[in-house]
Amino acid sequence: MSFILTTFVLHYLDCYSMSIYDSLLQIPLFKGLSINSFNEIIEKYKFEFLSYKKGDVVIKAGETCDCFKFIISGCVRSELISEKVKIKLYETITAPNDIISNYALGNNIFPVTVTACNDNTGILVIKKQDFLSILQEQRVVMLNYLIYLSRKSQIPSEAYNLIASDNIRAKFALWILFFTNYNSSEIVIKAKLRDLYLFFGVQRGMFNSILEEMKGLNILDFSVKEITILDRRLLMSYYREQCEK
Repeated sequence: MSFILTTFVLHYLDCYSMSIYDSLLQIPLFKGLSINSFNEIIEKYKFEFLSYKKGDVVIKAGETCDCFKFIISGCVRSELISEKVKIKLYETITAPNDIISNYALGNNIFPVTVTACNDNTGILVIKKQDFLSILQEQRVVMLNYLIYLSRKSQIPSEAYNLIASDNIRAKFALWILFFTNYNSSEIVIKAKLRDLYLFFGVQRGMFNSILEEMKGLNILDFSVKEITILDRRLLMSYYREQCEK
């Protein structure tokens, strides 16, 4: 089910469902906007709201990436599958939050599949061109997006190849950080350890020792077929420490 946010709907939100309205203003890219500024955006651009049930596909990998999507209620589960080897990276993104800002401007297709984790999962959709216009017109949104980009610039994809080839710790941490949301949780890598050795170009003994080291620091836990990230912020700190060595 979907609807376009009109003045009537805005009045409905204002009178009966301020929690939804508040959720929109808590989306990271909209934080700090005044109500008047937000109303101006709503009146000028089309905001489409979609409702999903548990298990419904919100985004399918390979679809055209022509919009920004934000979660305003519930949570979603994202799945990224490596093209080279059989490695799957999962994360949970909880409202209110961005879903695919990682990919929206730099890709023609969505590289991830996203599914709803519960009933009545609410998704806001804004066309890419409309969002670019909002960035130009609203200084607060532009600043929020620049902050977001500055976080990502600490771990650009190009940096992966610039890290010394023997710094496997930094390469492994960087790969996880780059492909997950800043505020995501329940990050899980599903793969055979043998495939991970090949993917990162490292011997089995060294990779196991790295995992044991990170487990001892409470960054992750692991088994033969799965690695669970316990604290993404600790992982970021670990990555920075490794790059400084």
